[in-house]
Amino acid sequence: MPVARVLRDRDISPATRHGPGKIGVVMFRRRNKRSLLLFVLGSCAWAHAQHELPNEIFQRTLLIRTGNEQATALKLDHGGRIYLVTTRRLGSHLPLNNAVVQVWHNQTWSDLQTVHTIFPGSKDVDVAILETSEQIAKPYAVVKSSEVLTTGQQVWFIGSNAAITAQQVRTNLQNSSRPVAPTWFPFVNIGTISAINPTRPDSFEIHFRGWWNLLLASGPIVYWSPTHRDYEILGVIKRNERDAVDAPFKSDPPQKVVPSGIVEGYSIDVVVDAINGSPHQ
Repeated sequence: MPVARVLRDRDISPATRHGPGKIGVVMFRRRNKRSLLLFVLGSCAWAHAQHELPNEIFQRTLLIRTGNEQATALKLDHGGRIYLVTTRRLGSHLPLNNAVVQVWHNQTWSDLQTVHTIFPGSKDVDVAILETSEQIAKPYAVVKSSEVLTTGQQVWFIGSNAAITAQQVRTNLQNSSRPVAPTWFPFVNIGTISAINPTRPDSFEIHFRGWWNLLLASGPIVYWSPTHRDYEILGVIKRNERDAVDAPFKSDPPQKVVPSGIVEGYSIDVVVDAINGSPHQ
């Protein structure tokens, strides 16, 4: 959209302002400028609100661990029951029944008893689903997408990320007798779906600027549905162990990052199909 140039009084010569035969110059009086400014600010506020992710999706994105293995977990409701979608790598360390994982909440690790550990039929899919005993009467507001995936779609992907200041906190409090818990913060980035695997339409690529921590794996991929006028979950992030390198910062345990602006994802249908195909259903 072309931007009109607002000429200030000092930008115009006296001859142009007052002389006969002056060139026609559009002048914005102060009132007009004020109205234009309010319009622009209002438009920006509307656009920001449209693309502001709902808090619910952050509350449903958790950091979990078992032993030294950590990963993001997405809380997904299905049939009134809550499931934690995480990586197969983490799930492989758990028993199939009554596994206990720890969830990072309120700056501390808390034990969570699960019911069943579910895996997709294909071992190539790096996803594990932890069935919990938690039930909800009302479904989550951010639901799974039912629309056809297309390239060019703008998406948001979210996950857990190690805080760079975690080591600094430990250094500053190394003489303290109090246990120092690791510090974490959510990672959010915007990308565009750039490719869809023709042999596996449930797998796709996202391009963005930057690099990403492997802890993001299994975090939600969200997009704005123009049909339903709301945010929906498109899929979860695939763990990319092949291209990962040691992180350029210190943390405990050590982290790995992928120095590439490419993230692969699985359709959320892969998760739902695995739950529906579980013998426990």
